[in-house]
Amino acid sequence: MAKTYFAELLPDGPVYYPSALDRYWIEKGRHPYLINLDGVPIGFALVWNHADGTHELTEFTIRPDHRHQGIGTQAAHLIFNALGGDWTLGVATHSPGGMAFWEQCLSDCENVCEITAGPPKTAQQIGCFTFRIERP
Repeated sequence: MAKTYFAELLPDGPVYYPSALDRYWIEKGRHPYLINLDGVPIGFALVWNHADGTHELTEFTIRPDHRHQGIGTQAAHLIFNALGGDWTLGVATHSPGGMAFWEQCLSDCENVCEITAGPPKTAQQIGCFTFRIERP
């Protein structure tokens, strides 16, 4: 699933290296999430905790045949609320509708506040968001 995801977001490279994702299962402060529907994997999310405590959603995908059904929004909300705190996420240039998706997803997320859209952080991004998840 990761190979297909990275080919979609980075059609001109770099080459996909599965070993680059290994750190999410072995390094402290990294959280891999598998998104399932009826027990079948249909997506994944990778979260990296920065030294200052900010969570970064580094990767997030739902298989194309399961998009536009609310599954990604529901999964994102569960992840954000599970960890709480301050967040950042970048939106890939080759993610059609990505900025609109994240703007709507964050606006609809219970407990989210201080949403700020910003410029891209890398050459592969179209923009980014920072926000906070408040604990009730």
